[in-house]
Amino acid sequence: MIYGQFQYYRDEIKSWLRTIEFCKNDLRDLLKQLNVSLSFPLVSLPDAKAAQALIEQLMFQEQRFDHTRQHFQLQAQRLRNVKSSDKLEHVVNSGQERCRVKMKIYELAFIRTKYDCSVFLSSFFQPAQLVVQ
Repeated sequence: MIYGQFQYYRDEIKSWLRTIEFCKNDLRDLLKQLNVSLSFPLVSLPDAKAAQALIEQLMFQEQRFDHTRQHFQLQAQRLRNVKSSDKLEHVVNSGQERCRVKMKIYELAFIRTKYDCSVFLSSFFQPAQLVVQ
């Protein structure tokens, strides 16, 4: 069998599903780290609000990843139901394009949030922040 559009779409979906799991693992780690920062006894109100906002962002992104994973699994089902790999139906092609656009948007949003968390946590855990008076 020649590697073509059909096989590429299947591989693309598998790759996206792996990426979603990777992002969700990172997301869980970030949530743990943010919760640790909130457990400090002398957390300032601005820091607590910033941490809570980041937690809410991450939880929203986790929901989007879960929904997207379901969408990708539906697309994978459509691919399994294709009778011939010579010509893929329009619905399969357009579905794949929608998946591609979603993944780009959600991945970029996660990367921004991950960076914001890193900046927050690195500033929060600096020795000057942890001084008890």
